[in-house]
Amino acid sequence: MQNAQTVIVADIGASNARFGLVDDIHAPDFLIHHIQKYRRTDYDSFADVLAQYYTDLPVKLRKQRYPLSIAVAGARINSQYWQFASEQWAFTADDQIISTISDLEGFALGAVSDKTHITLREDTAAADESFKSTIIAVGTGLGLSYYKDGQTFRTHGGHMHGTGITDEQNMIIRLIYRLSSKKRMVIFEDLASGTGLMRLYQAVCIYNGLPVLCTTPEEVIELAAPHVLEQTLRLFHEFLGLFAHMALVFGHGYKALYLGGGVIDVLNERGLFDQECFFKHLNQNAQRVVAQNIENCPVYLLSDSNMALYGAAKAAQRLTERG
Repeated sequence: MQNAQTVIVADIGASNARFGLVDDIHAPDFLIHHIQKYRRTDYDSFADVLAQYYTDLPVKLRKQRYPLSIAVAGARINSQYWQFASEQWAFTADDQIISTISDLEGFALGAVSDKTHITLREDTAAADESFKSTIIAVGTGLGLSYYKDGQTFRTHGGHMHGTGITDEQNMIIRLIYRLSSKKRMVIFEDLASGTGLMRLYQAVCIYNGLPVLCTTPEEVIELAAPHVLEQTLRLFHEFLGLFAHMALVFGHGYKALYLGGGVIDVLNERGLFDQECFFKHLNQNAQRVVAQNIENCPVYLLSDSNMALYGAAKAAQRLTERG
């Protein structure tokens, strides 16, 4: 039996940085304690927020530096260096960092191991062994990854061309394009994410000849006029369903569909997740074999906002087992 090894796990997303402490990374059913969340914009660097986490730990746990396992959003510059697109928030190699994976990989590893998910639809047929699991993370951005036989597969799926199937959806897409300063194609991340929720709200206001009063997704949910919020959320769930449909079909990912992320957490907690609308656009009137596979695919809602922390712990566990 290996000696207990304490590891700090971190999930560095586009908006927030989460940290936690695993008492024994070798334990099959490890637990993560002392979880803290920080706004990335409050800190200049990874080192600064890590120092804050150490300060926030109980005094008896601050006596030593612990190994780090990190799930991180951003672009890999090389094997030891990551850089964030928005604030150029970067960190370089450190002896304490034993594992670095993408936040999507962390989310996927955590998702397929999660025991607390909410079942939206049970599986109704034996899954084909060739099927992958599909994991969609709806946070500030929109992430898509697949999982099969212990391996995660990253994608740029959230950056696929956003498309609609109704006149209203296509009009909203055209309005979002007109509102964008980048003048690039509208992608699904513009339609089904935290950023997308804001853009949908702006487009819905213009579509109805109303002023745009809210400036953040939180304000949209809290303060938008009821009929504006209703249309915004309906369109959000329609586009999320369309995206999930494409993700299942393109990736042969019918084994299971996992939905989670900060936006899903908020909608679910407030009773605003529209299952009927989502499933209508997920299922659609597809070709028979596709329709059967989608309808037989179990769908799970991930209710733990610390999913990528568990993925970072899983990555560290694998590494220490190999070592």
